[in-house]
Amino acid sequence: MAEETGITVLRGVPDAAELAAVTTVLLALARRRSQPADEPPPAPSADWSVRGTGGATPAGWPARHRRGRP
Repeated sequence: MAEETGITVLRGVPDAAELAAVTTVLLALARRRSQPADEPPPAPSADWSVRGTGGATPAGWPARHRRGRP
């Protein structure tokens, strides 16, 4: 269902230039609305990571406790 757009004049009588300006703006908005939305750019990747290399560390949990990875 198409949206209906109306113009209400509160004071005075609009002249042809004012009506043309309002019509131009409404047409531009309608064209923009009919175009597909721009996708946001991909987020930049982090320069750091919380992941380790996967190897055991000298002060890690397995080194302090005799369970876990050897």
